[in-house]
Amino acid sequence: MSEKNNFIRLLGYLFGAVMAGIAVAVFIFCVDPFYHYHKAWFGIPTVLENAVYQTPGAARHLEYDSVILGTSMTENFRVSWFDELGWDTVKLSYSGARTDDLKAIMGQVFEREDLPRHIVMDINDYQLTVPAWTAYVERPQYLYTESLADDIPYLYSFDVFTISLERILDKLQGRKSNLEEAYTWEDEEYFGKKAVLTYTAPAIQALSEQENEGRSLESLIEICDQNLNNITDFIEENPETEFYIFYPPYSILYWEEKMLNNELEQMLEMYKHSMQRLNQYENVKIYYFQNDFEKISDLEQYRDESHYSPEYNRYIFESIRDGNRLVTQENLEEYVESMYLYALNYDYEALWRDFREEAPIDEQR
Repeated sequence: MSEKNNFIRLLGYLFGAVMAGIAVAVFIFCVDPFYHYHKAWFGIPTVLENAVYQTPGAARHLEYDSVILGTSMTENFRVSWFDELGWDTVKLSYSGARTDDLKAIMGQVFEREDLPRHIVMDINDYQLTVPAWTAYVERPQYLYTESLADDIPYLYSFDVFTISLERILDKLQGRKSNLEEAYTWEDEEYFGKKAVLTYTAPAIQALSEQENEGRSLESLIEICDQNLNNITDFIEENPETEFYIFYPPYSILYWEEKMLNNELEQMLEMYKHSMQRLNQYENVKIYYFQNDFEKISDLEQYRDESHYSPEYNRYIFESIRDGNRLVTQENLEEYVESMYLYALNYDYEALWRDFREEAPIDEQR
């Protein structure tokens, strides 16, 4: 009798475990904090805060007709700015994204029945100079498919379960969706000339004390083309979608690093080559901010050699809106040449001399 009771008890435990497992999976499926299966249900707010895990699902299931796509250079955009133009915008920014990451995200975007009317994205040097197959971090591939067969890591993740509970708590506390300010870091970082010079000084010092041969233009162009292929396939296959591609306004300190690396001319030639390729497409508009000398020299608007304040994000939006700093076949050479001459002749020593006079000894270059 005892053996029979033990067997029945064991069956009860197994049944209970199975039902608990099903309950957990159903709970996560319904809340779905990464929007893997659907957009938010039951009035739960849509909260975008983990691009690596949320971007593929958001790309598939949120409602939009236009996309902000790209790196940290796009994270401080506000979707409402673009909605002023009659768009219905979602931000799918992905800090540190390589072109392979952009390819993966656009793969989700363009699988939708309703294709986007507009895509706004940035192009950065590292996206064009690293091997085209590299990703910023290892992507959770199971989130890039709609197959249930590979969803065990999602449905039975303690972290996902915890985040699901947080979304329920958000609902109970009346939290609103954060689509407007998703991924912004404008309140988290310190901007200013002293801060950026202090941050950049060690790297500049190290570069100035060593011999740097730079990279050959041929190798840069070859890798650049492979990276561009990750993007141009979508441009070619979706002629009805208009792409707004901008080259961000890196600070003058970025260009000093290129000078010290003996890469100034090669990098600008690579940028020019990439713009020439992209400019061949009728559904692409290119905006070039690297040679906006007043902006790139105002270090009060930076937190490091490349990341700028939200004020510049607004400026970039307004330029796109108004058609300013648009690259054409006529001005492309002039834009790149002017950047080369400005970076070549800039008085970096005066910049650092003022810093040395103002900074404490332990912060000096």
